Amino acid sequence: MKTITILAAMPLLMLMGSCKKTETTKIISTGPIDYNAYANGGVHLEIVNSDPATYNDDELYVGVMGATTGSNSTSAYIDLKTGKTVPLNNLSALPQVVNPNNPTDGGKFIVIGTKMSDMPVNPATGRHSIPLPFIQSGRILMSIGKPIYYYINPGGTSLAAPTKSTNPKDQNYGTVFDFMEFTYYSNGTAARVYANTSRVDEYAISMGFELNALQGKTGTVQRAGELMTKQNTIQAFLNFPKPEAYNQCYRSFFQDIINPGGITDAAGNKIFTQTAAYAQFQTYIDSIWQNYKTKDLLLVLGTNNVGKTDADLVIKGRVDDNNVFNFTQTTTVNGTKVTKAGTLPIKPTTSDVLGGTASTGAFNNSALDGKAGHELDNSLRVTFVAALNRHSIVADAAEGKIQYPEDVSNFYKHAPYNYYAAFWHSQGVSYNNLQYAFSYDDAANQSSTIVGDNPAYCTLYFGPIISK
Repeated sequence: MKTITILAAMPLLMLMGSCKKTETTKIISTGPIDYNAYANGGVHLEIVNSDPATYNDDELYVGVMGATTGSNSTSAYIDLKTGKTVPLNNLSALPQVVNPNNPTDGGKFIVIGTKMSDMPVNPATGRHSIPLPFIQSGRILMSIGKPIYYYINPGGTSLAAPTKSTNPKDQNYGTVFDFMEFTYYSNGTAARVYANTSRVDEYAISMGFELNALQGKTGTVQRAGELMTKQNTIQAFLNFPKPEAYNQCYRSFFQDIINPGGITDAAGNKIFTQTAAYAQFQTYIDSIWQNYKTKDLLLVLGTNNVGKTDADLVIKGRVDDNNVFNFTQTTTVNGTKVTKAGTLPIKPTTSDVLGGTASTGAFNNSALDGKAGHELDNSLRVTFVAALNRHSIVADAAEGKIQYPEDVSNFYKHAPYNYYAAFWHSQGVSYNNLQYAFSYDDAANQSSTIVGDNPAYCTLYFGPIISK
């Protein structure tokens, strides 16, 4: 999963399902929840200020943006005062404003974000709450002090996603904002919520998310997010043991922490690539490709297979003279030996690993996935991105030594590794030590992704997650 920029009047990036939107005004019951009553929609989004010592409700802004469901899907946002869907396919019909930091620049903008204090309160819970229509490929947007201003591109048919700028004339100059991924749709038999408090790109605001939904035959509450306030999270990152270069992930002007791949100088040039930490990580990658030219790398995948030595589970890999990593796995199917294969075609760079980049081809054989000789490509891609970030593959294991790259007990134990990701998985930072801190961080069930059917309510904590 990669972070996605949502633009109006653009193709959907992740079509999760389609159905006719169901209007609802359900009120959350304080008694036992009948989850079947929510099978066709009607989830409430609760908003809770969980850092009231730092922010008042009238300083906090929330928006929900994504795409409508159904065959005529279009980009839209949700009016959090009414719960109504506002399509973005006719921007000229929507209220437009000028740049608050440069009113004479001629630009037109759409404001996304509602003050928490202006949102309706559910009398059953006493919390700000709004019933949501279906929305997919979406984001829950959060900002402090001001809403987010989306620039209307020339021609008036699409919006430009907001960026963080040091230019005082930028429309969002000085605004601290963040988001989480969110989708609410019908899978044909039930309503479903998908949510992820992703840190794959950056962190700017502590947030928590709680979903009360049907899991199997019983209702289960799932939680994800940060455990500390913004101020304490930033201080914890600065105190976290890491190479000096990773301190550049914290940007005091923007009050955020970014993925090291996003660190740039004033001219926009990426500078993490010039650091000793980058070179040390590249040495680790290079040593794997070099050492396994003369012996096999033996892997067993799966968190439930840690410690197992069954021959059918073992994947063997060796690097050829062109730095192509070739793998095979032989299993017995109905008494017949069947061999699957796959390759990593290019030795990755540190940037490829930290960013989970597929564009270079290092982790991308998608055109060949599933074809003869490439049956393992997808699992290899995920395994290597995750294992290299976590340093859960030994660069020079003894001959015949089986490795378990999804053994959670070995994650972030041997330098070098992705210290940015390690921080988000460290004790006391994220709920249950789970977070989505790099692409494919869901390998070995380490991400903060939440999925639930027949959701009765979901709670967004503006601030740290409140553990009950």
